[in-house]
Amino acid sequence: MILPDKYISNSESLLGISSFVLSVLKAKTLPIETIWKDFQKKYIHTMKLKNPPTYQKFILTINFMYIAGMVNYSENGMIFNENIKAHH
Repeated sequence: MILPDKYISNSESLLGISSFVLSVLKAKTLPIETIWKDFQKKYIHTMKLKNPPTYQKFILTINFMYIAGMVNYSENGMIFNENIKAHH
């Protein structure tokens, strides 16, 4: 589930979904709701993903990204890309 394998495609793994989340987040600092809405617009509503994640899996991906050091959050709960200097 975390990494793709012969049964889980890249776009269904947490690592793969993380890359899509980072492409939505870029250098912005956003609340989780906005990231989800932008993710839906870019990948789910346009049917770019064969098996799009549920909101629950999206939240699990954000948690994975935090643990892996990909994202962090500010004191007021705004999420930002840990590897890009964002204004937070």
